[in-house]
Amino acid sequence: MFLIRLWHYLKGYVIIIVNGQSVEKFINICTRRQILLWDMERVERNSVRMKMSIRGFKNARTAARKSRCRMRILEKKGFPFLFGKYKKRKGFVLGLIVFAVLIYFMTSIIWSIDITGNYHVKADKLIEQMSEYGIYRGASKRAIDPKFLADMLMLKNRQLSWVGVEIKGTRLLISVKEGVETPMIIPLDQPCNVVAKNDGIIVSIIAKNGLALVKEGDTVRRGQVLITGILESKYPEFGSKQVHAIGEVVARTWYEIKKEVPKIKVNRMRTGLEWNKYSIYFLDLKVRLPSGKNPFELYESNIIDKAPVIGNKFKLPFGIVVEKYYELEEEEQVLDQQQAREIAENMAVEEIQQVVPKDAEIVERQLQFFAEDEKEYISITVECTEDIAAQQEIGGN
Repeated sequence: MFLIRLWHYLKGYVIIIVNGQSVEKFINICTRRQILLWDMERVERNSVRMKMSIRGFKNARTAARKSRCRMRILEKKGFPFLFGKYKKRKGFVLGLIVFAVLIYFMTSIIWSIDITGNYHVKADKLIEQMSEYGIYRGASKRAIDPKFLADMLMLKNRQLSWVGVEIKGTRLLISVKEGVETPMIIPLDQPCNVVAKNDGIIVSIIAKNGLALVKEGDTVRRGQVLITGILESKYPEFGSKQVHAIGEVVARTWYEIKKEVPKIKVNRMRTGLEWNKYSIYFLDLKVRLPSGKNPFELYESNIIDKAPVIGNKFKLPFGIVVEKYYELEEEEQVLDQQQAREIAENMAVEEIQQVVPKDAEIVERQLQFFAEDEKEYISITVECTEDIAAQQEIGGN
């Protein structure tokens, strides 16, 4: 509570009294417009004393007109009013200069690095790579070249297919996209075969270099040699020659997903109870304030960062973190057949989309419900055409 009061004092607030027949309407309008009111106290039947921020007081004038209430300031509190009181003193000019220099210094430095879009590449690894080039929390913004940083991260991490770098205020925003792992590329001067990376039925095969061992309509298994890089001579005395096999092999492939149709769906709902955990931080140093133990067994949470912000862009490197925990309760819902099948179908479709390669062309999709062991299942079979050619060193597995 002390830190919250300190925050209000730094921003400045006013103590006002609201008079009128519809004070409750005034409060409701302010609440809907997200105007913060606190320490409300009824003085008389039609009078309420309360506190609000300077900006809130300005925005509350419309609410007062709509509710036909009158607002009157009783006291002005906080640093901005104290600042105005002493601005005519000689020391104020010196203090203002020091304050301006301090603000300039703090807003010319990167205080936070936010990385989004990474799932397999750890953020700590990227931060460590950036620190090798003098890019870290506390580094000058002028020393950072966004294009150079993006190129450097791409070169150091083959898993990344795209990197975007943006400096926004005192934050360094890095957005990444992870691509599919690139297949092993065998140098052209090294002999190899072309093998099947999936089971399938051959639709077409074009051997650009090497000898095709299968033809259209043949069924092949994963790992089977499709185009060999070992060329045998018609004359045994001349032996054989090894080449770098290259080719395109398009085949029909199938992918199948089987899921049980659920009979019960578990819904989670908030009970209305919540518990908060507070921490203060400066840069990477975070200190948790005493707040007890989470009393909920089942909950969901979200984190609110209440760091001071200058304008809309410059986030200072210290603040309060509020971790909100909301208690949940589970309720079982018995599904009818149509609801259960819809849920099972959505789950199966989502799962099959993760299995089918992105470069495969879906030709047909078959969906079937069936019973097995007194349970109902859904089966989705997807037929595709795709290039199943993959290079493999001769003699390799």
